[in-house]
Amino acid sequence: MIGRYRPVRQLTGGGMAELFVALCDRDDGSSHVAAVKRIRPHLAEFAEARALFAHEAELLARFRHGGIVRIVDIEPAASEGHFAMELVHGRGLIEVVRRAQRMGVRMPLRHSLALVAAAAEALQHAHDCLDDDGAPLEVVHSDVTPANVMIAFDGSVKIVDFGVAQSRRRRADRRALPHAGTLSYMSPEQSRGEPLDRRSDVYALGIMLWELVTWSRLYRGLAPEQILARVAIGAVPLPSLLRVDLPPGLESAIMTALQPARERRFQSTADFAAELRAIVGPPDNAMLDAWIRRIFH
Repeated sequence: MIGRYRPVRQLTGGGMAELFVALCDRDDGSSHVAAVKRIRPHLAEFAEARALFAHEAELLARFRHGGIVRIVDIEPAASEGHFAMELVHGRGLIEVVRRAQRMGVRMPLRHSLALVAAAAEALQHAHDCLDDDGAPLEVVHSDVTPANVMIAFDGSVKIVDFGVAQSRRRRADRRALPHAGTLSYMSPEQSRGEPLDRRSDVYALGIMLWELVTWSRLYRGLAPEQILARVAIGAVPLPSLLRVDLPPGLESAIMTALQPARERRFQSTADFAAELRAIVGPPDNAMLDAWIRRIFH
């Protein structure tokens, strides 16, 4: 048992935590299903890891956006090292990408732009979150990657895993937690260990869109120290070098998000999303869901 939850199967086992599908019995004899996140036992002894874990639970309890996974049980988080979230019925973006690559197909551009725009809009909600006194919490996700984007079976997009997120209340000591964040999606300032703001998440979204558009990994085949060197200076080739059929304005939007100097990027994920919406038009979740179902059948 994990507190009141009975694990059914393990979903993931990341660097800091494990995620399970679990059941919780109600007083009327029925059960409800949830995704239960538990800190890895070997990390439970580290104060910084426990603080980040409890911080994630606190943030998720504050968010009120359909594009961010919803917490359903926070009470045990600080004392027992676990909390329960809604179980998203769908596919992870990383799973979709790998499946499509095995089949030799690309995600249509309209879907790539629409899902990144949706992720950007959800992140804007997190960035704008306030504390109980109405002061900005200054949330930065800090690990925006395809592994942390879910596509539900209705085609809606959800951001998950705020496990290494920063806010005004919690600035992560990344020297104590070397696996906090994903090197290939870090902004230059994050790779250099500098203070972060919302524009770091803009950069990560830019990398994600660059890869979805070109259908290539930006740092494929490079050793960690080589990736770090390129990330630190923001060395990113134009996507048109790999794909020539880009709609007007798309390359400019991607490269604006990927400016090495944060003051030259989009200043918010909302600005990035608005630019993408202007190119792709309104979302069509049903079409995205239909495309995903086709590649998995």
